[in-house]
Amino acid sequence: MSTALGRKVAAEAAGGAATQAHETPAMHLVTGGNEAALQLSVSAGQPPFAWGPALARLWHSAPLVFQYALFPLSVLLVWWYASGTELLPSNILPSPGAVFASFLDLLHGGDIAEHLFISLWRVAQGAALGLVLGLALGVALGASPAFESWIGPSFRILVQIPSIALIPLLMMVLGIDDSLKLFIMTKACVVPLALVTADGIRNIPPAYLEVARVMKLSRWTLYRRVVLPGAMPAIATGVRQGVAHVWVALVAVEVMASAEGIGYLMTWSRQIFQLDVVLVCVALIGLIGFSLDYGLRRAESRLLRWRGRE
Repeated sequence: MSTALGRKVAAEAAGGAATQAHETPAMHLVTGGNEAALQLSVSAGQPPFAWGPALARLWHSAPLVFQYALFPLSVLLVWWYASGTELLPSNILPSPGAVFASFLDLLHGGDIAEHLFISLWRVAQGAALGLVLGLALGVALGASPAFESWIGPSFRILVQIPSIALIPLLMMVLGIDDSLKLFIMTKACVVPLALVTADGIRNIPPAYLEVARVMKLSRWTLYRRVVLPGAMPAIATGVRQGVAHVWVALVAVEVMASAEGIGYLMTWSRQIFQLDVVLVCVALIGLIGFSLDYGLRRAESRLLRWRGRE
C-alpha cells in the first residue's frame, strides 16, 4: 500500500516538474519581449494582449475603401461636431454642408474647373520636362564617375536650396508667368528622380555588370539590357516622388505668384475671407495629390510585376 502510494506521489512530482520545465521558457521569453514569446505564451494557454491579433485580423479583412476612408471620415465627424457646437464662429470654420454647397456653386459656375485645368496642364508640362531631365541626369551621375566628380557636388548644393527660397529671385527675372512655374516644377521633379536613379544604378549587383563585360555588350545594349532594368525599381520610386513634388511645388508657387490656378483661387478666397472656398481648394488639392500617387503606385506595381511585386 505504501509502495503504490509512493509511486503515485513520485509520478505526480515528475509530471509537475515536466510541466514547469515546459512553461518556464515561455514565461522567460515573455519577459524578454519578442515575437517568439508571444507565440509560445499563446500556445501554452496564456493569451497576453489577445485583442491585438483580433484587431489586426479585423483591420486586414476590412475592405480597402473602408481603410482609406476611416481617417477622412473621422476628421469629417470632428469637423461636423465642431461646427455644429460653434466651437469656432461660422466665418472661421464653415460647416461641411456650407463647404459642399460652395463646391457645387463653383462647379456649376465653371470657376473651379477652369482653375483646375490650368493647374493640371502646368503639372503635365513640368512633369514631362522634369522626368526627362531628371532621368538623364540620374543615369549620368550613377553611370559615369567622371560626371559625378565634376557635376555631382554642384548639383547637391543646388538640392539643398528650397524651391520656395528661389521664387522671389526668379520673380524678378522670369515674372509670374508660366516660365516661373515651369522652372520651379522642373527643379522639384529633377532633384528626387536624379538622386534616386543614381543610387539605383550604383546599387546594381556587380555580377550583372561582370557578365555584361564577359559577353562584350555594346554600351547601348548594356544600358538597355542591364543598367535600366536593374535600376527600374529605383527609377519608378523616383518618378512617383518627382510627380508628387511637382504638384506640391506648383501649388506653392501659385499661392505666392500667380493670377490663375487652384493655388491662386485659394489665396484670393482667403483674402476676401471666403474660407468655405479655401476649404474646397484644400480638399481638391489633397484629393488630386492622392490620385496622382495612387495611379503611379498602380502603374509601378504593374511595371515591376516581373520582380514578384503586387
